[in-house]
Amino acid sequence: MRWLALWLMLPLTATAQPSNEPLGPSVLDTGSTMVRTERFTLPAEAGAEHEIGVLIPRREAPAEGFPVVFALDGQAVLELLTDEALTALPALPVIVTLGYETDRRFASEERARDYTPPSADGRPVEDPRGRPGGGAAAYLGLLETEVIPRVRTLAPVDMDRSTLWGHSYGGLFVLYAASRPETPFTQYVAASPSLWWDNGSFLARLETQVDRWPGRPLTIHKGELERARASHPDTPDAQRLAQMRTALPEDALEGFVSTLAAAGVAVDYEVFPGLSHGETFRRSIRFLLEGMDGAKRSRH
Repeated sequence: MRWLALWLMLPLTATAQPSNEPLGPSVLDTGSTMVRTERFTLPAEAGAEHEIGVLIPRREAPAEGFPVVFALDGQAVLELLTDEALTALPALPVIVTLGYETDRRFASEERARDYTPPSADGRPVEDPRGRPGGGAAAYLGLLETEVIPRVRTLAPVDMDRSTLWGHSYGGLFVLYAASRPETPFTQYVAASPSLWWDNGSFLARLETQVDRWPGRPLTIHKGELERARASHPDTPDAQRLAQMRTALPEDALEGFVSTLAAAGVAVDYEVFPGLSHGETFRRSIRFLLEGMDGAKRSRH
């Protein structure tokens, strides 16, 4: 199919390991025949400001509003959303890119701070590379109180058909948000979530609360070769990360999915053949967007 060929031709470097190579212009800069675009920034306590892009289909909105996808790592997602790729999608939703004001694909310091859960007692957690983390609660609050209200002034969106998507640390944030009693999204897609975070303690907390899991659909994606093709840099901080990752059982994600399903949680699990952790980024967001059918779904 044409849409599949287009997405597969996109550069792999955009979604493999974080790169210092500056990004080129996105549709937020160049404009698009398929979407009209809006963007706004919000201040951050440290590091780069939050930069939010809003891609709105150039067609009449349904009476209830467009379905909407909120995508973490917005800069890397925008690199994939060329006008040609947008044209190839079967049903285009509003796409909100949750990024930072930077020319990097992955804002390493900022995403470590914002996407990762705090400790069990709510304290910040440092990631294996020494970056401050554990700010997921504050970031979720920012999405609820600042980002979503602003998006709703810019685009006719139907929050009863809203999806939160994220990969790696972003996938971890999706699980954090999905497990909270009250969050504003209807569906959650966690790609390659970093379940080794904080020596697996957050995963253990998730597993103890599955009987109280909010009734909302959850999808989990994984690359088949994430462990087999994992990188092993020789710097001390990268070794700490690799050790934490390796200490987690290889089937931990499958076990978590089984625990959710046994508790009656509506969970879908998709494994992408032959793909590494980084390559799953592109396949996962494509898989989500190509599956948008515009069907009305009720909020759980």
